[in-house]
Amino acid sequence: MIPLTNVEKIWNFLIKNYENPFGVAGLMGNLYAESGLNPQNLQNTYEKKLGMSDAEYTNAVDAGTYSNFAKDSAGYGLAQWTYSARKLNLLNYAKSKNASIGDLDAQLEFLVKEMAGYTAVVKAIKEAKSVKEASDVVLTKYERPADQSDNAKNKRASYGQKYYDQFVKKEENQVADYSKYINSTGTHYISNSGSDERGKYNSGSAGDQTGKEWQLRSWYSRPWTHVFRYEKDPRVGQTLCNLGCAAALNDNIGYDQYQRTTYWAQLQKVGYDPAKITVKCEEDCSAGVAANVKAAGYLLGIKALQDVSSSMTSRNTVAQLKKAGFTILTESKYLTSGKYLQPGDILLYENHHVALNVTKGSKAGQVVVVPAPSAPAIKLPVIGTAVAKGSMYVRPSETSSSNYGTVSKGMKVEVVELLESGWMKIIWDKSPDGYGYTSNRANKYYTYTKNENAPAVEVYKTTGRLNVRKGAGTKNARILTLPLGHKVNTAGKTEIVDGTKWFYVSFTYNKKDYTGWVSSKYLKKV
Repeated sequence: MIPLTNVEKIWNFLIKNYENPFGVAGLMGNLYAESGLNPQNLQNTYEKKLGMSDAEYTNAVDAGTYSNFAKDSAGYGLAQWTYSARKLNLLNYAKSKNASIGDLDAQLEFLVKEMAGYTAVVKAIKEAKSVKEASDVVLTKYERPADQSDNAKNKRASYGQKYYDQFVKKEENQVADYSKYINSTGTHYISNSGSDERGKYNSGSAGDQTGKEWQLRSWYSRPWTHVFRYEKDPRVGQTLCNLGCAAALNDNIGYDQYQRTTYWAQLQKVGYDPAKITVKCEEDCSAGVAANVKAAGYLLGIKALQDVSSSMTSRNTVAQLKKAGFTILTESKYLTSGKYLQPGDILLYENHHVALNVTKGSKAGQVVVVPAPSAPAIKLPVIGTAVAKGSMYVRPSETSSSNYGTVSKGMKVEVVELLESGWMKIIWDKSPDGYGYTSNRANKYYTYTKNENAPAVEVYKTTGRLNVRKGAGTKNARILTLPLGHKVNTAGKTEIVDGTKWFYVSFTYNKKDYTGWVSSKYLKKV
């Protein structure tokens, strides 16, 4: 596993605590302005005054050889804590955790603990509708620097926007459009890598020097001995197809059997998106396919695919992919033309070569879809429809990096909820619960049409701990118990049981979507 950077650790920790990307980005922009997100940062003017670097100051405080930490008025750490009482609290908290004063985890925990006393700031972080809204509040009511001008506010908000773009917009990016290759009626494309820029198998220059070391080319008879198709989950074929196209079109990825796993090393560093690789690296036919199978496993959360060896060869491909759960196809019709192939099928000439199919064959029929688990017994009301302007991912949540597949350009989906972040909750039968999330920030990715006949969906908050049940009434089994203040959405259906109105509601809890029945006695309309 690739270690997380400090920036990633900070984002993940704050999102877990505050749950609002706008607010977290606004807070992080301020922390960056204060310390560059360096938990050991000593105020620059005090480095000269005290004659110590960041590390020297930190070590001296930890060792007890410098005892004036709380009273020296030097800004320190992520938030540049300066005042005596706040620095003393930080020092005592670090000691209670048996941690260094410059420990990132300890400072993050202390930050959230301290902020609990800044109720207006916490409210802004949790409820802000823009990065700047949160950033301005953090600047004026928490950090309170000498310079609180509009210029300072704009600068800090711009820092925060960069983090928002980094962590949120990457989750909503439109899928790169490879439809011209997938739906081609002329050339039948495969993603293929066979030799370096000299036609040799090793010792060439890193990267694709000719644009053909890994390329999208026409299907050919190698001859193929096996075709592998992952029929357990329809997302896998599409994901492999996208990965194969992205890799073939990125000239930073070349061919070299001696450096065959450097592509996998780079793929991990960019979140499993070959298009984002900027460091020249190498693979060979089997290692490239293996890396993409592993990447699909991590993107979709399928451990069997993650466990495929990055050193897979054409000699052990059958064993590796069979163990991973692929169906093996050896009928002549799959091996002698592309007509029956589906996007994401893996082609093998045993002991010699591996490639990946891209184009949907003219006789492939419908892509195999595993029946999805049944949707909730009572579906959420459809409040509108949306037509995709381009290919878009459907994800388990707003912040998830995995996906349930893609909405193709021109496809219409049914919308059951419009989120404040600009995402939509849609009906998606390929997901476990029948729903998924897709982005439509600023109406950029879909054309949305409201369902004028849809029942009004109202938002309520729990007024105490509230049991969610499988049916209306206390005799029905409990699904879970919601805490005080948790938001739920009505789903257009109510029942009266023993004189009490019960709502059928939908909500998210611990990053999972639920539906169920709750008593109206313990709800307050937002």
